[in-house]
Amino acid sequence: MPWMTPKTISQLILSALFVFSGLTLAGKADPDDYIGSKQLVLEVRYCECEAASLDGSPSDLLTAFLEESSILKVAVSPEDKGFVSTHEISVGYEFNRVKDSSGKFEFSYAGTYTTRNGNSSGQGQLLLEKGQWVNLFGYRHESENESLHTDVAVRLVKSGGS
Repeated sequence: MPWMTPKTISQLILSALFVFSGLTLAGKADPDDYIGSKQLVLEVRYCECEAASLDGSPSDLLTAFLEESSILKVAVSPEDKGFVSTHEISVGYEFNRVKDSSGKFEFSYAGTYTTRNGNSSGQGQLLLEKGQWVNLFGYRHESENESLHTDVAVRLVKSGGS
């Protein structure tokens, strides 16, 4: 690790003081206030495994996928758009409540999932029903020697529920 010069240390200290004084002036931010203002949670599951069987519905996820997949959660409002990511996955989303329905949403998305074997991506629009998993996109390659799968699925649940 290169040695830090006194000038670099001074700049870091001044930057930190500026940031922390701004936070103090703005008042304490309570994470529960933010999460409490969000009524829903968008759950994104992703795995280098198969999410749904070819003959099943995209909402009928395999138990193995649910057990093996990584999960990313973000608090959202009923009419919301945003972007969420990790080093492996990124998903931009927008959803709007369907009129005269408390549990159905128009869901638009664009995303990419990167693995050691490459990446898969998808974009689209669909009807998302609260609590129901939907397989969004993935990669499937079958050969005599190997079977490679990646899949990404989402669901929208009530905040604090599952």
